[in-house]
Amino acid sequence: MNKTSLLKGHLEMCVLSILKKHKSYGYEIMKELEKYDLKLKGVSSIYPILTKLKDQRWVDVSSEITDSGKARIYYTINHQGEKHLENIMKEWKELQTNIKALLIYNEEEL
Repeated sequence: MNKTSLLKGHLEMCVLSILKKHKSYGYEIMKELEKYDLKLKGVSSIYPILTKLKDQRWVDVSSEITDSGKARIYYTINHQGEKHLENIMKEWKELQTNIKALLIYNEEEL
């Protein structure tokens, strides 16, 4: 399993975490992920997860006109999304602790 595949399983949590700091749009979210060396295959890779977050009603969507006159779609985490993020972060931390313990235990056995 490569890093991109691993990221896919955690992308929802990462995007919600970015949106918890401030509203954002697809390209900006991609750039924020890249700051942490979390690269997707392309800019189109972010939109299915944003659609899922919208469909699950974890984010609110709005449209704003940019300085160039084009409409830009912004995503904002809502209260339901914040509760979901809190839950999945808790589960992720527990899983990370369990996997780390297993790996350390098995490494010591070698």
